[in-house]
Amino acid sequence: MAIVEILDVEQIDVNIYRGGVFSPESGFLQRTFGGHVAGQSLVSAVRTVDPKFQVHSLHGYFLRAGDARSPTVYTVERIRDGGSFCTRRVTAIQHGETIFSMAASFQVDQLGIEHQDPMPGAPPPRDVPDFKAASRIFDHASFRQFEEWDVRLIPRDQLSMREGKVSQQQVWIRHRDPLPEDPVLHICALAYISDLTLLGSAQVNHDEQRQHLMVASLDHAMWFMRAFRADEWLLYDQSSPSACGGRSLTQGKIFNQRGDMVAAVMQEGLTRYPRDFPPDSR
Repeated sequence: MAIVEILDVEQIDVNIYRGGVFSPESGFLQRTFGGHVAGQSLVSAVRTVDPKFQVHSLHGYFLRAGDARSPTVYTVERIRDGGSFCTRRVTAIQHGETIFSMAASFQVDQLGIEHQDPMPGAPPPRDVPDFKAASRIFDHASFRQFEEWDVRLIPRDQLSMREGKVSQQQVWIRHRDPLPEDPVLHICALAYISDLTLLGSAQVNHDEQRQHLMVASLDHAMWFMRAFRADEWLLYDQSSPSACGGRSLTQGKIFNQRGDMVAAVMQEGLTRYPRDFPPDSR
C-alpha cells in the first residue's frame, strides 16, 4: 500500500477524522504499527491548521495496542491559534477507547540563530545492503507494508563507534518511489517510518536476550528543523543512553546527504523480560 494511502484520513465531521484499515495481507495481523497511528494523527492535525503554519514538533503516547483490522477515529482539539504558533491535541480512538494521544505544534516561517551538530561518519547507502534483501524479516507478513521503503541497516563492523555512546545504530532510509512535492506529506511520511527501527538501537548489545524481549513503543517525540524529502536518502543516527526497569530510552538524529540535520527523535519503549524468562538468562 502506498504511503499516501496509508496516511490518508477521511473527514467525517468538524475536527473528526477516520483512518483506513490495513488488510491482513499488507500489514500487521493484529497490532497497528505505531508509526501508522502517529502519522495519521499528524495528518488529522494538519487538516485543521492554516497552510502558512508548518509542523515543528510532536509528542505522542501509545496508550493501548491498536487493532489493525479496525478503523481509527481521530478527534482534534484546537488548543491555540496564535500569530506565530498554533497547537493541536489529537486523540486516536478504537472500540471506544483511546489508543494514542498526541500534541503537535506548528509555526510560521521565521528567522533566528542557526547551528547544528555535525553529521556523524557513515558508509554511503550504496555500500550498505538493502534490509529487505539482507534480512529474512521482510518475508514475514508483518513487514510487507514497508516494502516501499528502502531501509539499510549499517553493519556493526562498519559503524564509527563514538566515545560516550553505550548503544549505537545507524540506518539509511528513503521512500523508494518519488513522492509529491507537498512538504507536509514528507514530514508525515518521516513520522511514520521513524518508529520502525529506533527501539532496535537499545537491543544491539543484547543479542542473546533480544529474541525473548517484549518490545513496544511507549511514547514518541519528534522535532523538525529543516526542509527535506522522504524520497531522498536520510541517515538515521540512533543511540540508547539508558535501559532499565523494563524500559529503554532511545534517541535519533536524522540528516540528509548534504549533512543538514533535518529532524530529531526521542522515544521510550518497553524492553521487558517475560515473567517466565529464566533469571540465569538475564
